[in-house]
Amino acid sequence: MDKRHKVFLGMIFAFLVFGLLMIANSTVISSKNLYGDPYKFVSLQLGWVIIGLVGFFLLYNFNYNKLYGFAYILLIINIVFLLFLGVVGLFPCSDGFAFAPCINGANRWLYLNPPPLPEVPFLGVLGFQPGELAKVSIILYLSVQLSKNIKKKEELFWVYFIVSALLSGLILLQPNMSTAAMVFALGTIIYFVSGAPIKPLLILIPVVTLLVAGVILISPYRRQRLITLLSGSDEDTSSYHIKQALVALGSGGITGVGLGQSKQKFQYLPEVASDSIFAIIGEELGFIGTSFLVLAFLYFVYLGFLISRDAPDLLGKLLGIGVSSWIGIQFFINVAAMTKIIPLTGVPIPLISYGGSSMVFSLMGLGILANISKQS
Repeated sequence: MDKRHKVFLGMIFAFLVFGLLMIANSTVISSKNLYGDPYKFVSLQLGWVIIGLVGFFLLYNFNYNKLYGFAYILLIINIVFLLFLGVVGLFPCSDGFAFAPCINGANRWLYLNPPPLPEVPFLGVLGFQPGELAKVSIILYLSVQLSKNIKKKEELFWVYFIVSALLSGLILLQPNMSTAAMVFALGTIIYFVSGAPIKPLLILIPVVTLLVAGVILISPYRRQRLITLLSGSDEDTSSYHIKQALVALGSGGITGVGLGQSKQKFQYLPEVASDSIFAIIGEELGFIGTSFLVLAFLYFVYLGFLISRDAPDLLGKLLGIGVSSWIGIQFFINVAAMTKIIPLTGVPIPLISYGGSSMVFSLMGLGILANISKQS
């Protein structure tokens, strides 16, 4: 095991430990109020970490060249789940669908054991977001297809476009624009680096950009978020959210107020352990702490690209670039949203933010990347 591989594995587990520490710290108040147990949230997250690590080690020890059949099956299952949520998303958001509840104004979750079904010990109600699974399935499927059929250049664009557009379109119906855009972006990155013809992309990307702009303009909710970003309007909850995040970051100063000393976690800042955990890190550990975290993720993603470069085959290269891009893009979208560079998106920080779907699927993706690293 070479030094780079050890560092890569060590950073994964360091991020996990740091994330659990910050979740335990930031959710003491909200967890106590909701469950009567100040450490309920972190215990739930620990359960998802354990499940994610099982997936990580399975994929770490599995020959990724044998993922061909699995890639097809996963894509089909994912499409079925997304079709169900897409149909539900056509109706006004409500809790009328027990297996696809309305959470934060959208039906993005699938519950496996909704009430009145019995809860799973330690984890409670099991649910996941098929949109998160789509990040894994598009990376797997396109990497397999593009590496296997690289000589059939005239067909590659349509394979990429149809799968990317289908998954993104179904996710958009939930609605979940940030995840839809990320899935399409991941597909585009994999296609671009595969060696397939890029001329079609020169036409496609401007068209997709115009379509995204159109979706934003015709959606009152998304349009208001953009107005909030540009003008500082106080007309919606996203304005309150971002202002509280900036208060947290500003309160931290250079060195922070100290670990465990956050005031914003006293239910002033929404989504304190998931979307907003970067703001709490900034408040408690200051500019030095957030800068160290940003540099750590930059280096982590850089290691991922080095692993991809040294992969023994094209499949490994595409899988590695897909997973590395996913982790990097998701981290910097979260940071950009918390610092008011872009509108709020609801995108969590991989391995650190609270959330079972993100944790489990991120660890699965990193298990594949660590597998490639082992063979590089």
